[in-house]
Amino acid sequence: MQLNKLAGRSYNDLMQYPVFPFVLSDYKSNILDLTNPLSFRDLSRPMAVQDKRLEEHYLRKYSYLTREEVQAVPGCGSPFIFGPYHYGSHYSNIGIVTHYLVRL
Repeated sequence: MQLNKLAGRSYNDLMQYPVFPFVLSDYKSNILDLTNPLSFRDLSRPMAVQDKRLEEHYLRKYSYLTREEVQAVPGCGSPFIFGPYHYGSHYSNIGIVTHYLVRL
């Protein structure tokens, strides 16, 4: 929670709501061994690409959007305002926050 405060996150702004990242990867063991590095996810990679299959999905998606942007005809209302991207939204946005707050 302290890191969220230092980052300027607040419960008062839904776009800056505090986040709590997933750090564990072992959810199946009866006893969690915190001394085992395999119990933790690879923090050098985004959460969405911890699995090789998902990594390939996002690479294909980015490649597809890159090809489509190149093929778009200039001046014809191209949908590519921001260019190709890997993820369609930020992990903390108003829609996601309110989705979970409604359940409280």
